[in-house]
Amino acid sequence: MPICPDRIKLELRRREYFREILSPSRCYNEAKERSSKHWTNYEQVNRDFCPDDPVYSNVKAGTALSSVADLLFFKAPAAGQGRILELIIGGEATVSAVNRVSISQNVATLVANTNITPEKFHSRSPAAAGTYGFGNTSSLILLGSYMFQFAFNAFGGFIRWVAAPGEEIYYVNGEVVSLREITTTHSVVSATGIFEEI
Repeated sequence: MPICPDRIKLELRRREYFREILSPSRCYNEAKERSSKHWTNYEQVNRDFCPDDPVYSNVKAGTALSSVADLLFFKAPAAGQGRILELIIGGEATVSAVNRVSISQNVATLVANTNITPEKFHSRSPAAAGTYGFGNTSSLILLGSYMFQFAFNAFGGFIRWVAAPGEEIYYVNGEVVSLREITTTHSVVSATGIFEEI
C-alpha cells in the first residue's frame, strides 16, 4: 500500500522535533547543520512527490535587535498562505546580554521594510509568492496576543525552534508574522526562518 507523501513529510518533521527535544543542538553552527540536513531531506520529498510545496529560508545575518523594527517578517500573498517550520536565532554579543524576541501574527501593512528574495532549497522551485525580509517598522496590530517569546543570552546563546506537527505558524491572505525584540538590549544576532508556501 503506497504511503501518502504528506505523511512522510509529517513524520520527517516529527522526527526532527523529537530529536531536538531529546538531544538539543550544542551551538549555533550545529543547529544550522542539523537544520540544513533535515530540510534537504524534506525538500527531496517535496521535489519527488509534492512539487507545489517548495521550502525556502528567510535569513538576516549580523544585525542588531530592535524594539521598533522586525528582525524577520513573513507576509502571505493576498490570496495565499505559508507556514513557518523552524526558527533559529544565534547571539553574537561580545558581553552577557539577555534578550527577548516575540513572535506575533499581525494584520499590519509593511513600513520601511527591506525585502529579500528567499533562498530556495531546490533550484527548480518557483519564486516565493509572498513578501519576506526584515526591518518592518509598522505598529504591531496583533491578531491575538504574542504567539510565543524567546528569551536567551546573546553572548553565544541561541534558540532553535522546530515546529512539532500541528504547531506550525500559518500566515494567510496578506497576514504578517513578525519577530521583534521586546526588550531594550539590542544585541547583534543572526536569524534564519524556514518556511513553505502551500
